[in-house]
Amino acid sequence: MIITLQLCKIYLGTYKIVGVPGVPLRTIGIKRLLKMERSRTPKENYLHNFTYNEQEFSFNKAKELMSKHLDFDGSVDLDESINGISKVCLNNPLTKNALNGKMMLDLEKIVNKLDQQIECKGVILYGADGNFCSGGDLNMMKQMNNPEMGYAMATYMNNILDKFKKLPMITVAFIEGSGALGGGAELTTACDYRLMSTKMETTAIGFIHAKMGIVPAWGSTGRLMSIMGRQNTLNLLLDSRPLRAAEAMDIGLVDGTVATLQDATDWLSQKTRHHVNVIRAIKRTLSCHDDGTDGRAAALMERKIFAPLWGGPANQMALDQYFSRNK
Repeated sequence: MIITLQLCKIYLGTYKIVGVPGVPLRTIGIKRLLKMERSRTPKENYLHNFTYNEQEFSFNKAKELMSKHLDFDGSVDLDESINGISKVCLNNPLTKNALNGKMMLDLEKIVNKLDQQIECKGVILYGADGNFCSGGDLNMMKQMNNPEMGYAMATYMNNILDKFKKLPMITVAFIEGSGALGGGAELTTACDYRLMSTKMETTAIGFIHAKMGIVPAWGSTGRLMSIMGRQNTLNLLLDSRPLRAAEAMDIGLVDGTVATLQDATDWLSQKTRHHVNVIRAIKRTLSCHDDGTDGRAAALMERKIFAPLWGGPANQMALDQYFSRNK
């Protein structure tokens, strides 16, 4: 008996064959197929069974699938930029701002809008009604509780948060109230800074995925390793518990504490006090290295970013001030 591998799924007892788009059709005898199955080592069987081996999704396909899960309340809102600082609000108070499909699509639109702003120097990500984000909406997760939809959601959110991280302005997550848990904690890793509120002693940040039987999948594991190192990341994910401000600051996960959203805005305003072109150049330069770009290519890009600033308005003003003081 001959089995044809096509671009569809064929089931033989407990064995499943999945054709891969772009791979030529081929045939395989059932005896050889069963022999391959039996010849796998325990490690090979484990890797096969616990790694996604189904259909790949492009970003647009993942977005299309996520668009089928919009029957939820909540939104992500962009406040108008004031003095170069924009604010992005996670707005779903009934669930402590848990993210659902509609909010994920809102976030993508806002990231694209921010990317087009040329006068913005900083962005604060915060939650409505005094809470940051309790994670992914569990009602949505119940609807999407299969590997294919999990992979689609992870593909979509990974792409959005990668874009958010690369925005050419300084970004801050302001964590307050019940804090940042699960997917909410993952959101914070796409920001340049994380500030925690001192108004409530119980405010925490927690990568509690392991308690839910999962692992982070929105790109936060790699970002955490860049933020605080491999060993701290390993401990954080294994412990799977919320951390309050002092402990989170000790391991480098959180950058400081403030009381209110206005305090966080003032903190960011101080960080972004220099000319907008300089702020954005600093962020773009760092992004070259974050991308894993080859050292020489990253250094070349640094020079290209630097050159228009040399003799530019901010540089000329600084020189004029220097020489006027030192006549």
